[in-house]
Amino acid sequence: MPTARKPRRTQQQRRETTRRELLQATVEMLVEHGWAGATTTRICARAGFSQGALFSHFPTKSALVAAAAEVLFANLNELFQTRLPLLAGAQDRAEASVRVLWEIFLEPQLHAAFELYNASRTDRELARILAPVADQHGANLRRIARELFPNVAGRPDFETTVSLVVNALQGAALGSLAGRDFETHEPMLAALTELVRKEVA
Repeated sequence: MPTARKPRRTQQQRRETTRRELLQATVEMLVEHGWAGATTTRICARAGFSQGALFSHFPTKSALVAAAAEVLFANLNELFQTRLPLLAGAQDRAEASVRVLWEIFLEPQLHAAFELYNASRTDRELARILAPVADQHGANLRRIARELFPNVAGRPDFETTVSLVVNALQGAALGSLAGRDFETHEPMLAALTELVRKEVA
């Protein structure tokens, strides 16, 4: 019996595949080598495409990395979203949410996002492209918090509390990259948990 031929992909499908593989390679390079080490040469080698193919999809490295940041933040939001049902059933939802958020802030992918924030300080194009991506990420975190604590989500200071918790954990995660022992963060996690408990009481 002759084997059936697979249908040929359209040019649009091939372009989407190339774009997706370039973004995945960029994320991997950012995680493994940081902003300075994520060169377009390394990214193309990882993805198996030429520099010409890369720049036909992304006019600049900043545009490429900003698009990769969207993938990074989407992955992190999905990670938190998949754990949301578990948090909803936790006996101490305040502590569970702080702990899970802390675990996510320690993810290597988020460390790559930190590198992008730092690089955008001196790269105006990257800063311009990255700003709406970061804003959307913050909005997603606030939306997830409202879903987790719907009974108090309408309070005027609720989103302020969410921002305070997120910023504190983000700063602590940055400190961990400098070699600080994770155990030193226990008092901070306990204080943040108590803050959330009071907010949702």
